[in-house]
Amino acid sequence: MTRPDVKGLGRETADLRLGAVFTLLTVVIDGYLMSRIWRWAGEQTPGEHHAAVVQTVSLLGFLAFTMLLGVAVAGSRSTPQRRWRYAMFAPLLGQLLVPAALLVYLLLNPPSFSIPW
Repeated sequence: MTRPDVKGLGRETADLRLGAVFTLLTVVIDGYLMSRIWRWAGEQTPGEHHAAVVQTVSLLGFLAFTMLLGVAVAGSRSTPQRRWRYAMFAPLLGQLLVPAALLVYLLLNPPSFSIPW
C-alpha cells in the first residue's frame, strides 16, 4: 500500500539500521567524553565536582537539543524510523562539526607562541 503523504515509506529497514549505527557512534563518542569528564570522580574537590556536573549537563543538553532539531528536520510526515535516524544523526553531526570548526578556526588564525629564551 503506497501512501503519498508519508515521506520515506519503503526504506524503514535502511533507516532503522542507519539510526542504530548513528546511535552507536554517538554513544561511543559521549561515553569517551563522559569518561574524560569524570576520570577522577572520587578525588575531586567541590569546585572540580561542580565543573564536572556542569559539563555533564551541558553535554546532555546539547544532545537533547540536537535530537529535537533532528526530529524537527525530519518532519511530521515521515516514518518513525526516518525520524529516529534524523534524531540520531543530528547529535553525531554536531559532535563532529564542532571540533572540525574549531580546527578550521585554528588553522586560519594560528595562535602565536613565544619561547622565553
